[in-house]
Amino acid sequence: MTAEPARDGPAQERLLADMIALLRKVTGEDERWAAEITASTRLERDLYLDSLEMAALCDLARETYGDQVDLAAFVSGLDIDQIIGLTVGELAAQVAAAQGLARPDRAQAAR
Repeated sequence: MTAEPARDGPAQERLLADMIALLRKVTGEDERWAAEITASTRLERDLYLDSLEMAALCDLARETYGDQVDLAAFVSGLDIDQIIGLTVGELAAQVAAAQGLARPDRAQAAR
């Protein structure tokens, strides 16, 4: 299940920037690397995020946003093709949905 983007543009932009900052923390990459990331950047195909980095990202998101943000549960509910195509924007949308800033969109789950 993916989530629709937050209705509030600035809130979604903030969440996207926060997600990119979390990615920098778990990968150890620099600002130039982060500057290339957009909402459509894929975690697996574009950033080559491995399973340990993904687990660290999920843990860091939970620490940052609280227990209601469970990206690990979200990712575990995806099939392999959805995981491979998962974008930074979709993760930000999941955080928004968990915080009540957007609603889950079940129609996009099958992508």
